[in-house]
Amino acid sequence: MVQALIQPAVSTNFTGIKKHAKMDKRLYLKGWIIFFLFTFLVAGCNKEGDDLPQEFAELTFDEQAVMDRLPHGLLASGDPKAQECVDMIEQALDMSEFRANLIVPDDATRSAKKASGGTWSWSFPYMGGTWTFYWTYEEDATRHYWTMEIQFGDGERYDYIRAWEMKDGSAGQLIYSFNWILIYQGDYSEYEDLHWTYTWNLDSSGTYTFRWLYDADNEDYEYFLDYQLVIYEDGSGTLDYYYLDGLVYHMEWDADGNGSWHYYFGDLEQTGTWTAG
Repeated sequence: MVQALIQPAVSTNFTGIKKHAKMDKRLYLKGWIIFFLFTFLVAGCNKEGDDLPQEFAELTFDEQAVMDRLPHGLLASGDPKAQECVDMIEQALDMSEFRANLIVPDDATRSAKKASGGTWSWSFPYMGGTWTFYWTYEEDATRHYWTMEIQFGDGERYDYIRAWEMKDGSAGQLIYSFNWILIYQGDYSEYEDLHWTYTWNLDSSGTYTFRWLYDADNEDYEYFLDYQLVIYEDGSGTLDYYYLDGLVYHMEWDADGNGSWHYYFGDLEQTGTWTAG
């Protein structure tokens, strides 16, 4: 569970990409204490308290609903590349841990109240200090908004999760921020302004788009990882995977699930096709 929060979804089978991904220091948060932080964070998350926001909306994004848009022939294909395509889509869509953390625990206290929402907070003692989480819900005529922040002692509040979703569920965005790690004393500057961003949209033509971005932490690159998924109304679609701003993998399939793939990495380039199952 914790690993899903702190490691990106790198699912490609190509050794070159895996080697570079494993070497990148941002994939692994320093120190075993991170594990305990998330253990406390996700423990006991239910909404049975009288002063908790039962009447407020939860994020409705459902990765299975997106997977159901894919043609059966793609899902059922026994070709390794078709299976890899499905695996990459599943892993890019997975926001389950973040959505679970947007649920308020039953010991939360309401610290602010608005006509369209409010703020709740809850704390626990750990490592000689107090950790406090602030959860805010707001809404307007068309959108829901959620925000979570983390504070240690009387220190600064740091962003943890920010999300919004259209009330009809047609579009939304969830941003996970690594900035909270700066709470720890030490050299964690590489995590400042580092984010995972999930964005989704269903347009009027029935085309569904999803993008998962992992920011780069240097000026040479804009993004470390970038998944771009498009599924058309008939089930056909494309998947593009970028590493350090460069296209590494392009996959596409038709409404029956037949597909093709194109792989780029340095001087290596490979192509192939698969047949629907």
